[in-house]
Amino acid sequence: MNVFVQAWDNRATWKAVYAKKLAKLGYNPQKMNKNNLVNPAAVVADTLHRSGLNGKRVYLIGEQGLRDEMDELGIEYFGHGPEKKMDEEGGAFMYDIKLEENVGAVVVGYEKHFDYTKLMKASNYLREDDVLFVATNEDETCPGPNPEVVIPDAGPIVAAIKCASGRDPLTVGKPCTPAFNYIKRKWNINPSRTMMIGDRTNTDVKFGRDHGMKTLLVLSGCHQIEDIIENQMNERDDMVPDFVAPCLGALVPERV
Repeated sequence: MNVFVQAWDNRATWKAVYAKKLAKLGYNPQKMNKNNLVNPAAVVADTLHRSGLNGKRVYLIGEQGLRDEMDELGIEYFGHGPEKKMDEEGGAFMYDIKLEENVGAVVVGYEKHFDYTKLMKASNYLREDDVLFVATNEDETCPGPNPEVVIPDAGPIVAAIKCASGRDPLTVGKPCTPAFNYIKRKWNINPSRTMMIGDRTNTDVKFGRDHGMKTLLVLSGCHQIEDIIENQMNERDDMVPDFVAPCLGALVPERV
């Protein structure tokens, strides 16, 4: 059986950084390197490349990982980073914004510089029906070092743009099918001999169950045993894992 573990964080921790971290943790760099890691940024860039932008540019709300993957495929983008602050003195509201021409897609992921101006620009670009709306993922929150602090992920940003634009995105991240299609196309995996490992029942476990893989929930992140029980009570079998482990390290035999 193949065991498939995804590096699914797109906040300035692009694939080369993950590969280096995995090597420090003891993974064989010949088998686990940047060429066989997957994150939403890679799937987004592949989706855009395959869609045929025909020279049009991408309005990007996202971090370094997305930029790296788009650079690799020669996709032109703009809009990332902080917006230039506008002088709003004397005005009740910012009615006017400068929109660029020749925009073929709006890509939305986690970005710490997301603000009202970016929301307004994205929503206006999406008024054109032929402009693609692509999202990395719709996770509500992500884990951090302080469990008492809520850290919003890309989901709330995507939700704001969905609401303002009236458009639904093509979401490529777990549990959606574009990610699975990308993986299957690139590595020709056999789902019945592949395991999906993750710490969320609504993304990792559902992704595996929806696409015919075995699933393992590790309890070192977002969801715990009580979440599994709640899913069972609500008859959400697609979010009930086949196996549970306290952490990923529990899969490694202890050295004597």
